[in-house]
Amino acid sequence: MNWYVVHVKLNCSTQLVSFFNQQANVEAFIPKTERWYNINGKKDYIIKDLYPDYVFIKTNLDKENFEQQYNQYFEAIEGLATLLEYDEICALTHQEQAVMEKMFRDKSILKHSVGNIINSKLVVDQGPLVGLEKNIVKIDRHKRLAKLNLPTLNLQVPLEVVSKS
Repeated sequence: MNWYVVHVKLNCSTQLVSFFNQQANVEAFIPKTERWYNINGKKDYIIKDLYPDYVFIKTNLDKENFEQQYNQYFEAIEGLATLLEYDEICALTHQEQAVMEKMFRDKSILKHSVGNIINSKLVVDQGPLVGLEKNIVKIDRHKRLAKLNLPTLNLQVPLEVVSKS
């Protein structure tokens, strides 16, 4: 499975997701995440867009076949959406794909994780961050976020630290 990322302009991301989801062997989604909010004394997680201007596409097509099949479409909507490419690679790296598969668990919502800090080390008990503690470079306990160290993705994952000892 290859993951491709499309940068979307002018709020047309839902139309792009709809188009790609009508295609065979393609799944498109706008990644969402749980965010901790305290609104008028009510504390809870709400669902927000993780990357509001991006659409993620999962497909079995390799780069050459994906470009061959959809290059004309991207040319037609030039200025509205652009397929991201880094060093002639338009898909996420295998490491990034593995992390994203684990984070999203075949859904488009990134759920929060729960953990504890024991002897200055984070131990994640539940959620998508289980086993990825070594990739966490920063924890914001107030905002309940953890920043992951990935080469091209700035990924902030919801993390609730229950206790610190």
